[in-house]
Amino acid sequence: MKKIIFILLALFCALCAFAKEYRGMYVNSREGLNVRKSPSMSAEKIGALKYGEYIGVVEEGEIVTIDGIKARWAKIIIDHDGNDAAEDYNNYGWVFGGYLQKECPMSEKEIIAYLKKLSAEDKDFLNSNYFPKKNATNYMKNPDADFELDGAEWQKPNASFLRSLPNYVCQYWEYQTKGEVVAVRDCFMYFAPVAACAYGWLRFVKAGTKLKVKGVSSWGIEDGTLFPIYWTDDYEYIRGIDVTGSDRVSQASDGKGGFHTLVYQPILENLSLDDVNDFYKKWSEEKLSTSEQLEKYFSHEMTYEGKFLRGGLEMNFAEYTDPQGKTYRLSIGSRASVLKLLYPLNMDKPVPILQAYSFSGGMGGGYFSTKLSTLEAKSDGRAYLREICEYDYTSADVGYDGLAYHYFDDDGVYVYQYQKDEMGTVTENQVYRWVQYGSRYDFRSISNSLESGEPTGRSRFGCFTKGSYWNPICRLKLRSSAGTGGEVIGTIEGGTLLEALEEGKKATIDGCTSAWVKVRAVNRERFVDGGDFTQTGWVFGAYLD
Repeated sequence: MKKIIFILLALFCALCAFAKEYRGMYVNSREGLNVRKSPSMSAEKIGALKYGEYIGVVEEGEIVTIDGIKARWAKIIIDHDGNDAAEDYNNYGWVFGGYLQKECPMSEKEIIAYLKKLSAEDKDFLNSNYFPKKNATNYMKNPDADFELDGAEWQKPNASFLRSLPNYVCQYWEYQTKGEVVAVRDCFMYFAPVAACAYGWLRFVKAGTKLKVKGVSSWGIEDGTLFPIYWTDDYEYIRGIDVTGSDRVSQASDGKGGFHTLVYQPILENLSLDDVNDFYKKWSEEKLSTSEQLEKYFSHEMTYEGKFLRGGLEMNFAEYTDPQGKTYRLSIGSRASVLKLLYPLNMDKPVPILQAYSFSGGMGGGYFSTKLSTLEAKSDGRAYLREICEYDYTSADVGYDGLAYHYFDDDGVYVYQYQKDEMGTVTENQVYRWVQYGSRYDFRSISNSLESGEPTGRSRFGCFTKGSYWNPICRLKLRSSAGTGGEVIGTIEGGTLLEALEEGKKATIDGCTSAWVKVRAVNRERFVDGGDFTQTGWVFGAYLD
């Protein structure tokens, strides 16, 4: 048994030693490069390499002149399918070395465009030793990794970051994303080799692609931004700079089968390696490598709780896509906990509206703020925000109690604010209104339309046609059947966009006579009391607008 183990170890060491012998080179011929059985132009062709492809040179042959270029023939490794069989390390071919170079001949943008083309041709890969390197990018290797990525010369960790993208596989984000991320741009994924002598390869990932990430392999720095490099499955990697959490994608139906879409990437500002070190002085006595410190720091709930309890995170990236698929860059310009895109189809002239929600406080409550802004796409490729209104309230376990929400009607938006002070005195109980004027994207405050008290219902029936859109003017119970005896499915937040499916029986409640209405949520929504709003149900129509 000991002899067998010794032989296996010797073989493993021999293969690992062999893997270090080859010299990585890139193909710089745009027409590709033929692989021949022997170092001769008359030798049999046994394959071809793509432009920009990474290969391993194990031996050099005689000097020849081809196409006016004087260089040596190069013996390369081929057919490295990732198996550990010995014959996979003895399969070679020859190429003309005049079309090889040490550095990748393509920029990152060119690689993505090339991979996109290869994907369309059903040739969706390009051999590579790792993500393309740039002077602004440093990859930080995890010392506890089970394997090393072939050929990757990773630089030492440094302190040259000022901001950081979240780690979406840590416990803090688990209940929101469940490890799911979405590509924010066309990018690529790296598949690492599973055998000592094999190469890795890049594959095209289209913007909007959903992926399940399972862990952080290492960290990168680009233009002062620290980001995780995730692994999605065995030996598959994607950069955090290219993705965002699935909960950071908001869609609003246009009522015609298309969607208005907002994708954004939150970021932690004003950070450095000193913050990581200070964190460990307070929370840990462990002596960790820099990469381990980074992973533990950006996996700890306190890293994010502190930011969210002070108004949320800054936005590194935001992009709006219209229902026709055209994209526009968007500058948010402020911190927020959650961004949501609205398209109120119950308006006569609906426009995309950005809802920015933030919170400042602690476990016992605090200050809640919501800002509404119209979002207008322009021909310069950017979308611009025009503020409609901003409202807030304070709610705490001791003293303060408040509530505020908004809803839309045919030509504007209503905001209801309710507030008690620390003595329990009601200081705010008012409905405010803003209406469209001039441009659809401009709203004006209507001061003479102020109403005291919470919104009141109106008698309504015969108007809830199938396919019409409505907003609850207050929090409404969604019931399993028409009538107050129906089981409560959940509580709908005021302003949630609903589609009428059926008008039911009449009833009189709180002095209003109205029909019960069977409804569904038009967009992805959650109930006030928790849970996804996925079922259809019945609401009392007097409180719909």
